[in-house]
Amino acid sequence: MSFIYPLPTTGTISFSDFLLDEDHLYLNEISEATAQRGRVRAVLKEANKAEGPKDYTKVMKQTVDDYLPYLLGIVDCLEGGQLKLKKEFETSWRCTLSDSVLKKKRVVCRGIYYELIFTLMTYGYACSNWASSIIEKQPQNDEIDSKLKQAADILRRASGVFTYISEKVCPRWIKPPPSRPPDVLAEISASTSKIAFADASSIAIRKALMQQTSPSLLAKLAIGVAGNYEMANGLIKSLKDSTKVCGDFRNIWSKRQNGKAVGFITEAREILHLLTKCKSPMIAARAAQEYSEVNELYNSYVGINDTRRNFSNSTGSFVLYIISIKLLVTFQVVPSKADLQALIPGGRMVLDLANFTPPAPAFGPGVNKTSRSESGYILENQYY
Repeated sequence: MSFIYPLPTTGTISFSDFLLDEDHLYLNEISEATAQRGRVRAVLKEANKAEGPKDYTKVMKQTVDDYLPYLLGIVDCLEGGQLKLKKEFETSWRCTLSDSVLKKKRVVCRGIYYELIFTLMTYGYACSNWASSIIEKQPQNDEIDSKLKQAADILRRASGVFTYISEKVCPRWIKPPPSRPPDVLAEISASTSKIAFADASSIAIRKALMQQTSPSLLAKLAIGVAGNYEMANGLIKSLKDSTKVCGDFRNIWSKRQNGKAVGFITEAREILHLLTKCKSPMIAARAAQEYSEVNELYNSYVGINDTRRNFSNSTGSFVLYIISIKLLVTFQVVPSKADLQALIPGGRMVLDLANFTPPAPAFGPGVNKTSRSESGYILENQYY
């Protein structure tokens, strides 16, 4: 997969130090929220210390199934006035996508939404990393299809979580402190959403390559994936100071230059360049014309290949599709540049975005505890 997210860690807190429950309605729930958060911290510390494979499903369950309902209850009660603050709420998190200076220490920041965003981002990171671990295990032939589908579904879930953060949570954080790290900016969660969705789609392309899928469809899918990576890159670059974002994460698109697609187009370009020196004026002229157009495609699709190493096979199919068109011109009238561009398919996505539905709050205004315990959570026990 494209990026393995280092899981964040956090410091200890007690919600009772910050929350005032004047009517004594939620004393037990506040205590349980502190306990659940302590378990999140323990799970993250355990995962970061593990030398072998990490149990990402354990992180996912603890953050969303167990802790998030209590955190959402606190958020709702603060917004509804059922709970008040004794003092400004603040927590500390060691960042995942910030530069190396911030990574070395936990960043303290004020606001309950700082806690909520980091909790949800942690869940999204765990989803993405779990999908990567599934692919890296190199499943046997009889389980490849099911494992690829599983990984793609998990990445779609991660994309939905990141989208939820950027569109539903970040806008609710009124007047966030200027000291907040890049990890909790809406642009970053939107960027990670694009990456997760593109990763899921590239897996779908891998499945398509195992079947008799037309080159033109593969081309459209590959361009659609590349477009998502480019949008992710653009979101990061749009930040006021993008250098505060982790260098490895920023440069993820700059180290993808060895794909088969570039190999195919490079070979075609070199052959045509040699033909421009042919002693036959007719062949040399035709080769020069073809070289100009292939060189234009080369510059374009080197950029696409740089955005993604893992779907280079599918992009390679696209280049073969283009080259096959070009080989036909040896025996046919050379089409115009406009005609050639009309043959290049537009991008499309093979998957739909999976919307994230947060669990019901564990307590708060309008919450029926009995009905919540009976209904469970939409993702409960869905950890394969």
